[in-house]
Amino acid sequence: MKNTIWLIIAAGCFIAFQAVAEPTCTVDPDKKPYYRLELTVPATFCKSSNNKKDPSCKDFPKEGAIQLHGLWPNYAQNYPQGICSTSECPKSSTYCDYPTPPDLYESDGWKNLKGYMAGLEKCLERHEWVKHGICSPMKAPAYFEWSLAKAKEISAAFAPYVDKTITRKQFNMLIAYALPDIDGAVRLNCSGPNVLSMSVFYQWGDTPQDVIATKGGQNSFGNCKQTFRIPAQ
Repeated sequence: MKNTIWLIIAAGCFIAFQAVAEPTCTVDPDKKPYYRLELTVPATFCKSSNNKKDPSCKDFPKEGAIQLHGLWPNYAQNYPQGICSTSECPKSSTYCDYPTPPDLYESDGWKNLKGYMAGLEKCLERHEWVKHGICSPMKAPAYFEWSLAKAKEISAAFAPYVDKTITRKQFNMLIAYALPDIDGAVRLNCSGPNVLSMSVFYQWGDTPQDVIATKGGQNSFGNCKQTFRIPAQ
């Protein structure tokens, strides 16, 4: 009888431990991971009828027309992903019940740059940290400060072109002049006439390292037409 009671107590303790276990992630170095900086254009995202009720689509304009979606550790095929129990990461319309990224909200980088984080209204940063951030070697404050600073830099460079029609030639000229460090490495994705997302790949390391150019060594326009726009709202 005593043994049965102890087994029940032990099982209960194990379940409780499992319920509060922190998210984890394992990266396979043999798969040659790299970083993918994924930027989004919130106004384009919110133009879709499927997204109009999204909490992040209520208030415009945003601090930047181009904002951070996430910094994703990737493989050539697929990607490592954080594991989080449903009790810690419940399914809902927002991620505000997810674990908070350790020490993030107290950091100066977050306080100064959080306006460039997409989906603040639904705590997207928590989802990004649980799913992607913990797969990097970086601590949460450094992870977000690095990626938000890049989002701000790129958004600022395109600010004069917001809500204007841009040709591919103009885009390439702007990148070469204002953002030469990522020239030949920018990958676009559009929804109709508007840019939906922009990504840049970086070599793996304790922090993102050298930029990885596209296979052709030129900026890639994906499904974007010869002209396109970056809308602000």
